[in-house]
Amino acid sequence: MASQSHAVENETLMVFNGQPNNLPLYTSASGLGTMAVSPPGGGGFSVPADHSAIVTTPGSGLTTVFTPSSTAVPTRVTFFDQRTSTSRNISAKCLNPTTQVIEPCDLGNVTLFPRTNYPASGATYTQNSVYQWFGAPDFVLRTSTPPGGGGQSNGGYITLPPYVREVTVTAFGSGGADFSGADLYLADAPSVSKAFAPTAVNPGGQTTLTISVKNPGLGAPIPGMNVTDVLPSPLKIISASHTCTDGTLTAAAGSSTLSLTGATLPTAGCEITAVVEWPGDTSGVSACVATPLLTNRITPPAQFNTAIGQLNTEALAELSCSYTPPVVSVACTPSELVDSPNQQSACTISSNTPAGASGLNVNLTLPANNPRYTSSCATPITIPAGQTSATCGISATANTLAGDGDVTATLTIAAPSDVNDYTIGVNPAQVLVKDDDQSGGTVAKAVPTLQEWALLALTLLLALFGATRLRRR
Repeated sequence: MASQSHAVENETLMVFNGQPNNLPLYTSASGLGTMAVSPPGGGGFSVPADHSAIVTTPGSGLTTVFTPSSTAVPTRVTFFDQRTSTSRNISAKCLNPTTQVIEPCDLGNVTLFPRTNYPASGATYTQNSVYQWFGAPDFVLRTSTPPGGGGQSNGGYITLPPYVREVTVTAFGSGGADFSGADLYLADAPSVSKAFAPTAVNPGGQTTLTISVKNPGLGAPIPGMNVTDVLPSPLKIISASHTCTDGTLTAAAGSSTLSLTGATLPTAGCEITAVVEWPGDTSGVSACVATPLLTNRITPPAQFNTAIGQLNTEALAELSCSYTPPVVSVACTPSELVDSPNQQSACTISSNTPAGASGLNVNLTLPANNPRYTSSCATPITIPAGQTSATCGISATANTLAGDGDVTATLTIAAPSDVNDYTIGVNPAQVLVKDDDQSGGTVAKAVPTLQEWALLALTLLLALFGATRLRRR
């Protein structure tokens, strides 16, 4: 145990306003806990609005047992208006932070349970309280006012570490109207909260979930802490870590549940952080469209608790998702080929955003079958995860047949299999395959053979011989 500072948050007095003065059991209207009284209604017992309990004539002993609820932690027990004829036996039960066993508190340890006397005022409250510790088997701290000096004191208080689970005060007195009072103060138990950063993602995007566990100034580590968080579908854990002390963290990658068990909450508090993904696959996209706002909850005490209790306020965090289908276009370069060897056009199917973890399947309407060209395109074509494009090709069929004309190969993006997969941008792409065996639209003349050249030469020679004879005549 560590000594208790007095900087606790939301410290408040346990009161039982408006309840009768003769009950065996009182319950705090604000849910702080209960007070058992024995004997009920004895010794002028009362529950005034500004104190936990007052006994006007305690006599041979009137006992009050204060038990905090699971949402409150005792911080100090006070006593006041003592006379030399009165005394109090104070005992408590504590959680052993090592063994987590409930056992008698060692109120004799002034480091763990420091005593503070209220300042003495004018007569007759001029004396300080005195303390006597009785160890085993009684484990009782007795507070009283020494004789002389007016016979009364303002009293004081004992600061309590957060491990106290029950406080018992028995008042004794030997005179009339001894007027003995006791109060129990409590503070908030540990609490849990959570948040996403960023608070908005797209399918395939990641966010960091931070679960913060608060130690509300209790001045000591709190054992027996357990936290469980079940992420709403379709969220998945990528990785997780924590800054708490000890404990076992279970947060498998790809799962939706994380838990930290058997940990200790440090005095300054601690955090559990998890990198979380909204999947970019078909189911993740569908969930984003159908339920764009998710609420992640941790509900105490089932999903958050400590050995000394916890605030039962639900921890909430919201994560939103937005989705716009990618725009997919197609283009083929070059857009014209001739029917010669090695004439190819590269066709690119592109998206304006990178494909998700499962890739993006794009449906195609392929070019019609034609002997003038071939195509390596297939449907669907997949743009790989994290990429923005995929390619295929159209190749011209080489030939020397004159007059076979021009043909066009058309590649078209078809409608998606799921309306959320993509929308269609630039579409379609066309590749013109031209006939390069034509020239100006006229069929080329045949080249003469060797025999034809010889015949032509003989004809010219005969014509020359005939002209010579005509000149001689």
